[in-house]
Amino acid sequence: MKKILIDILFGFVVITVVTIFEFLVTLPLGDPGDLSSEGYSSFINQELLLTALPAAFTTFTLTWLLKTKNVSNSLRKSIVWTTMLALSFLFIGLGNGNLLEIFLTIGIYVLLAFTFAGPIIYAKIKHLE
Repeated sequence: MKKILIDILFGFVVITVVTIFEFLVTLPLGDPGDLSSEGYSSFINQELLLTALPAAFTTFTLTWLLKTKNVSNSLRKSIVWTTMLALSFLFIGLGNGNLLEIFLTIGIYVLLAFTFAGPIIYAKIKHLE
């Protein structure tokens, strides 16, 4: 139980870092302005796709810093962190009224897959048992 609570605490770090990367990605893209629903979905999709690789790097790095010792710990981190990130986007979508624009784009699923893959890639590179 203690390990899951630690993973949840670091899950908040993952959410924070991914949000910072989302902000940094949107700086060169500019303000979406008064876009239609399709244009706004496209903007969100582009933002999430560009954030996917930094999310994988973030979860990989946190797994490395936490000195994960086996594949089951790595898998637990993947599941907890990806679930927390998905829930954060769910709450953001509900709060902003753009839940469909977020979850009907491929970008959110790529972002969640990359978030999930970070600790798994670490386990494969380190040949964990």
